[in-house]
Amino acid sequence: MDELKTRKLLRALCHAAALTSLSVVTIGVPIATLFLSDDPLVIDSAKEAINFSITVFLWASLAGVLWYTIIGIPLALVIAGVSGLFTVILPIIAIVSVCSDSKKPYRYPLTLRILKSSNALSRA
Repeated sequence: MDELKTRKLLRALCHAAALTSLSVVTIGVPIATLFLSDDPLVIDSAKEAINFSITVFLWASLAGVLWYTIIGIPLALVIAGVSGLFTVILPIIAIVSVCSDSKKPYRYPLTLRILKSSNALSRA
């Protein structure tokens, strides 16, 4: 397989892992990709997918904690609904984006940047 197809495949796999819900695969595939690839765009996609998974986990945890308070139940439902939609819609947008433009990094909106990407890719 040539380099461009490999790049697209690995980047798409990193973002598609988020569609597996909160399982080991969600964060395991991007972590494995970090160690297997030397391509800066693939590494950036893996870090972005890990950041997205961590952010979704934090939002779900917040909704779970709010669920146990009477006042927080409506807010917990809203947070759970929005994070549920984001968990499905945003990875699909990311997959389409990385497959259509293999030279541009994809950034999830409203995501905590715990793992920083390289400066060269941030300016691209």
